[in-house]
Amino acid sequence: MQKNTRYFSLLLCANLGLLTACSLPPNQAKKESASNYHTEHWIQRQNVDAQLKQGLTAYLALDDAFMSIASRIHLIREAKHTLDLQYYIWEDDSLGHMMLTELLKAADRGVKVRLMIDDQNGTKLDPLLEKLVAHPNFEIKIYNPYKYRNFRVIDYAFRLKQINHRMHNKLIIADGAIAVTGGRNISREYFDAGNDFQFTDMDILFFGNAVKSANQIFINFWNNDLSYSVQQLIGVGSVDDLDLLRKSHAMNDLGREQFINRLDFAQKQIMTQLRERKIEWVKAQFLADYPEKTLGNIAHDKLLYSQLKHAMGIPKEHLELVSAYFVPTKDGTAFLADISHQNIKVRVLTNSFLANDVAIVHAFYQKYRKELLKNGIQLYEFKPDIQRKQRTWYEVLTGNLIPAKAKSSSRLHAKFFDVDGKVFIGSFNFDPRSVNLNTEVGLVVESDHLQNLVTHAMDSYLPQVAYELKLNPQGEIIWLEHHENGQVTEYNVDPHTTKFQRFTFKSLSYLPIEWMM
Repeated sequence: MQKNTRYFSLLLCANLGLLTACSLPPNQAKKESASNYHTEHWIQRQNVDAQLKQGLTAYLALDDAFMSIASRIHLIREAKHTLDLQYYIWEDDSLGHMMLTELLKAADRGVKVRLMIDDQNGTKLDPLLEKLVAHPNFEIKIYNPYKYRNFRVIDYAFRLKQINHRMHNKLIIADGAIAVTGGRNISREYFDAGNDFQFTDMDILFFGNAVKSANQIFINFWNNDLSYSVQQLIGVGSVDDLDLLRKSHAMNDLGREQFINRLDFAQKQIMTQLRERKIEWVKAQFLADYPEKTLGNIAHDKLLYSQLKHAMGIPKEHLELVSAYFVPTKDGTAFLADISHQNIKVRVLTNSFLANDVAIVHAFYQKYRKELLKNGIQLYEFKPDIQRKQRTWYEVLTGNLIPAKAKSSSRLHAKFFDVDGKVFIGSFNFDPRSVNLNTEVGLVVESDHLQNLVTHAMDSYLPQVAYELKLNPQGEIIWLEHHENGQVTEYNVDPHTTKFQRFTFKSLSYLPIEWMM
């Protein structure tokens, strides 16, 4: 008995030691304040002060990829005081490096730069981040870091509950006054510049009252105990390393002069729209999850999902929903069915199986398709390949096709929806992961004009970019592909999938892991 007790004690001590070794060290970062609100030089018009005093917000919807990257560059180049950024993914590619170059130039002219990246991003950028934090105006934090960042399987084994919660936010704020949020991460494929495929996405630029909430959300994450400085996690480079980085960036700029010129032109277009063209001022709310959600320590009514239900209200006329990852669950399906039975138009666009970059999500979405269709919901699935009529900005600059044969491998990544004159654009997908696990952000805009633009765009483009799902007389799902010449191709199974693929996602749908999707 004594022998068994000794063995048990040793085993318990060993496990406790391993668990302790897997916990994160105390966070050494100092608390900081939210950025001050500097509006004076962003929109120079006579009525700006009056609109701000009324608590209104100006916006520009950014469905064009190049204008979306240009808007971020505009904010970085025109900032005079502060730049605050938080992103889920910041890729170690040419576009990610270009953005970091622009941020370094801003820091050199005296702008305080604070950049936060979720640690799901990986470690490829670590050497570059280590050099950048040598700059006195450049601070970088890693959110919810892995303990074993270079051997993450240990974290998956012993810290799964912690690392399964990620910061999915996408946000850049300049001078505490103007911001861009939406679905795009910082990576080439989000801006029509990927080698293998392009994401179709949506962002929104906004200025005014709603940015105040964005500032507070950013500082909540920045000061959270899960936000670790690069200095503590990775280290800090030397001043000489920083000088070499500047010289390297300067050489890269010389080699891509045409790209820089095109970007300058697009940035000036953004500036012109902000300063000269008519801008709609509206009531708007920036909504977000709190960082406490990462620890699973938050009341249900504090979740972004709950905030959205309160801000958007119950649909009375129509609901249009675009979600890259769409897993409605039984409760969500029942809700959509209920409002559809009240003669409320419900239209949903999500990815087809071959367009979905997270294929397992499709396994759980497809379980609900027939029930949705039976209850009158209009359902569309984004095509994996869309014929392009003109080259992207990146192809024009490089002279290459991406990919060849004038076809674009496409994936839907946008997350927005509209309800009776209110439009939400942000990072939130309609799936259990966005509701319960990841932190999300987005802007609610009260605008009939924007809603009409969204509705018109969906009316015009859905037949071109998506399969329309219907039920045939036997009650089985069919997929309709509408062609420009008016012809329609009908599919009786998920278009262009194999029997093995369909068997696989059907089998996966029985696993008890829908809560993670």
